Parts: sequence; C-alpha cells; structure tokens
Amino acid sequence: QITERIIVLFVVINSQEEVQGKYVVCVLFFLWNLLDVVRYTYNMLARTGIYYLPLTWLNFSLCILLYPLSVLAKAFAICVSLPYFESFGTYSIKLPFPFAFSIYFPYVLKMYLLVLFIGMCFIIQNLFSERKAHLGTGDIKKKRS
Repeated sequence: QITERIIVLFVVINSQEEVQGKYVVCVLFFLWNLLDVVRYTYNMLARTGIYYLPLTWLNFSLCILLYPLSVLAKAFAICVSLPYFESFGTYSIKLPFPFAFSIYFPYVLKMYLLVLFIGMCFIIQNLFSERKAHLGTGDIKKKRS
C-alpha cells in the first residue's frame, strides 16, 4: 500500500503540475486520509486491548466501501495524467544502441492500471474475509439458535 501511494503521489501527481490542481487529487487525498484515520485509530486501540464495537464495525465495513473508490480515484488520476506523460515524454527512456530498448512510460502506467484493478479484487476478498472473521456472518437467525 505504501508503494502504491508513493507511485501515485510522487510519480503521477507530483511530476505533472497540470494534474496537481485536478479535483481527483483532492478526492484521492480525502479517501486516503479517511481510511487511515479509521484504520489507525482502530489498530491503536486494538493494540492496547480496547475494542470499541462501532469503531470495529466501521473499520471493517468502511474499508470495503472506500477502498474501491480510492482505487477508482487513483485510476482516474492516472488517466488524467496520461496525456501529459505522452506529450512531455516524462520518464520515457530510450537506451543506447547495444540494448536498443525503449520504455514508454504511458504504457507502464496502463499496465499499472491493470495490476491495480486485479490487486483490488484480491484485497477486497481479503477485506471481506477479515470482516467475517472479526464481525461474524451477521446472520441473526444462526446466532439465536
């Protein structure tokens, strides 16, 4: 997650001034901070042995809703930055003759988008299994019998 944020923040957003003023950047930072405030508060209290049920529910339920939104915001920020990377050639590299190899950075970002969405599917499955382990199935009929 840290690597993912470093890539989006420093490589995509910080390297293109045109992208820094877009609304998607503000939305992305808001979602990241909202997720982190809930997660770190829950983890801090859990480490001290305090389990506050509404915070536990919020931690394991809010992440399932907000994580896909943050991935969509990341993807939108990358899509908004692609024309700038294409026109300016930022981070695109052409190696000298013996290698005759070039790296076109917009293609790297497009592959990263694919990996981002595939990774999101696995992370959401993991979030659902963590939620089920910590909060149970939520089936009231089974709990009463």
